[in-house]
Amino acid sequence: MTRDDVTVICAVWHRQQDKESLLSGHRRNLEAAGAARVVYVFDGSDQPPDWLKGPQVSCVMVSDALSIYQAWNVALSMVTTPLLMNLNLDDRLAPDAIGTLAAPFDSDPDVFLVGGDWRICFSEAETDAVVLAQPLSALPYRADWPPVPGVKTRLGSGDGSRETHGPACMWRLEAHRRMPRYPYRFADGHLIRIVGDAIWWHAIEQMMRKKIVRLPMIVGNYRSQPSTQAEFRHSAAEELSNQNIAMM
Repeated sequence: MTRDDVTVICAVWHRQQDKESLLSGHRRNLEAAGAARVVYVFDGSDQPPDWLKGPQVSCVMVSDALSIYQAWNVALSMVTTPLLMNLNLDDRLAPDAIGTLAAPFDSDPDVFLVGGDWRICFSEAETDAVVLAQPLSALPYRADWPPVPGVKTRLGSGDGSRETHGPACMWRLEAHRRMPRYPYRFADGHLIRIVGDAIWWHAIEQMMRKKIVRLPMIVGNYRSQPSTQAEFRHSAAEELSNQNIAMM
């Protein structure tokens, strides 16, 4: 079922490997998941393919190379729906994930961010093979990081087994009345590379005093590919220890 009150934002990195194939799978997945509006941000003077179009699809092109958080801020300027969510180019939503993630907002006005759990996958084909949202009991949790290829497991974000709230969350656009920008740089001007999500979650829960919900449901497929993913190119602990104040 389509949720007309949700926009999905996605950064399309100009140096992404297998970009065309991942983008095609991403668009098909969002159509099947009932995403009403989608905003793609292309950086580094990259251009969207001719087939990526439609009345509910917006493509924004930027000449500069952007971090993922900079790209999300560009996308934010295009969002007019009360709810939005980020989705990485190599991750896929369950067909009913958008409605599942949006449900807590319908019942509680103090809920400002919702995240679920994710099935860990190790290939593009496996990641594309989505199923309906499942309870956490459908997959065991393994603490290995990086995940061990071939082992059936979930990320652990749905029950707090891992500190993350997931690779993709849904939140209220209203949160940006307090913080107009998604955290993207530190006070000294250095770009945030991998801890912007954690800073955002902290801001909602501790500064705005709003609720964050962990759904005990597996809401999609997370692609594990350490050779290409930003969280393995940078150290979160080092980034947080060197910088402690984020500029919005």
